[in-house]
Amino acid sequence: MSDLPPLPDTPYWRAYQGRFAGFPTWPMFDRFWPVLKESGGAWYILDLDSGTLPEAPASAEAFEALIAEAEAMYTPVRNRSFSGIVFADDASEPAFVKLFDPWKMGASCGSSGERIMPRWVLSRMKPDALPPGEEPDKPRRGLLSRLTR
Repeated sequence: MSDLPPLPDTPYWRAYQGRFAGFPTWPMFDRFWPVLKESGGAWYILDLDSGTLPEAPASAEAFEALIAEAEAMYTPVRNRSFSGIVFADDASEPAFVKLFDPWKMGASCGSSGERIMPRWVLSRMKPDALPPGEEPDKPRRGLLSRLTR
């Protein structure tokens, strides 16, 4: 049982908690990435490190800049045998995509007891308030401190 506060009960956060496909291998990632890059249209970009909510969909230039920044962040970790950094609600026609920072993934199985939020969330729907108590760049607590609390 988790002692984490629940995410808000709004259409956006319910969609965030919906069914997502991960791309655990680099070949799977490489098949999905061009689909995302060419998806076009109105994407809201929620940058969880900035803590600000987008008021409107991103421009094409802003979307391309985000893709370039994500590629620059993912390139150095391609030597890992797994990817596991991108999740989408639909691999062929995505409408909700979570892009995780590979350096801040935490325990992917949830054993850390902390909610690991993505670096960016791309969605076709406008995001609403950030989850209460979710802090960007929150210091990670080690195993010993979690066991002795």
